[in-house]
Amino acid sequence: MNRDRPVSFITGASSGIGRSLARRIVQDEGHAVALIARRKDLLDELALEIEQAGGTALAIECDVTDATSVRDALRTVESTLGPVTRLIANVGGGERTDVEQFSAMHIERVFTLNVMSTAICIEAVLPGMLMRGSGHIVAMGSLAGYRGLPGAAGYSAAKAALTNMMESLRMELRPRGVQVTLLLPGFVRSKPKRKKRPFELELEAATARMHRAILVRKPRYAFPWPLVWIASVCRLLPASVYDVLLAGRGSKPRVRAE
Repeated sequence: MNRDRPVSFITGASSGIGRSLARRIVQDEGHAVALIARRKDLLDELALEIEQAGGTALAIECDVTDATSVRDALRTVESTLGPVTRLIANVGGGERTDVEQFSAMHIERVFTLNVMSTAICIEAVLPGMLMRGSGHIVAMGSLAGYRGLPGAAGYSAAKAALTNMMESLRMELRPRGVQVTLLLPGFVRSKPKRKKRPFELELEAATARMHRAILVRKPRYAFPWPLVWIASVCRLLPASVYDVLLAGRGSKPRVRAE
């Protein structure tokens, strides 16, 4: 493999946003890509597609919530492709938070998936970037982190924590030559059969926007603008007004048989 190319380490690359970004990075930038996820069969399929088109890809099965697994993956990537020049920490998501079955374990799972997985990947790649005095870290936030949302206590809190973590790192890392990009998308339609949500973008349209932001190393990119505007206004509202506006949008009380 050509070790002279820049290397992008992309988590959650087996499907959705990660898979689409991997294709764009190879086609538009010529980076070698390390495809990181748990579903090896899908990674192998994507790696073969990229290589048949003349690109360089390495598929690695990895649980990004496990630090040992990530360190092992990084060693394989750097021994095969070369130093990681860009991390795209794309893994995230979360289930609905049900107040009637509220569980600290549920909150922990959502934080582990969205915040700790990103921190684990940064911990792995950052020493090399600092040593070289260059690098680019991209993290996948969400507009859901602007303010708490009914039914999303875990997810909104995790994305808010991720946003603050990345902004803190951005300020400290810029003078060291390592740049940080925080992506804050609204709704992205990655599953065709899902009911359409407000201002939802199709997957390829969303990843095209994200890739442009990555290319110019934007510090922060939130989109689409109508949802950004709504989220920004909501963040400024008094709690009493905000609560009234979102009343009834959470989980409904269950009717129990006597």
